[in-house]
Amino acid sequence: MAGTILIVEDDDQLRELLKIVLMEEDFNVEIAPDGQEAINFLTKAKADGKLPNMILLDLNMPVVDGWKVAAWLNGDPDLRDIPLVVTSATQEHGERAKALGADAYLVKPFSTDEILGVVSLLSFLNG
Repeated sequence: MAGTILIVEDDDQLRELLKIVLMEEDFNVEIAPDGQEAINFLTKAKADGKLPNMILLDLNMPVVDGWKVAAWLNGDPDLRDIPLVVTSATQEHGERAKALGADAYLVKPFSTDEILGVVSLLSFLNG
């Protein structure tokens, strides 16, 4: 098993595609359709000592957006070091996302090769 990745994405089709692609690479995949569910998952995972090895986070979501999730992660010493890949349809969000602690930024639409390249690199650097 290559580790656990939490996918936080409100687009059902993209979320399922990412899940399939990452599972084919032997990752365990957890999913959250919005930021609040991601926070709930991570709070429980922290309490259970089962934090993910990486988080893929969409910035523009309903309920709680990715910006708030990233700020919340950054404010927690136990969570801020989890590699964070943020995604958005807007190129301009990249620099702002880096300031919130993102390790990588992908502009939608991205290819499966792009996501696998970023995930592989971050897995290698943090493994």
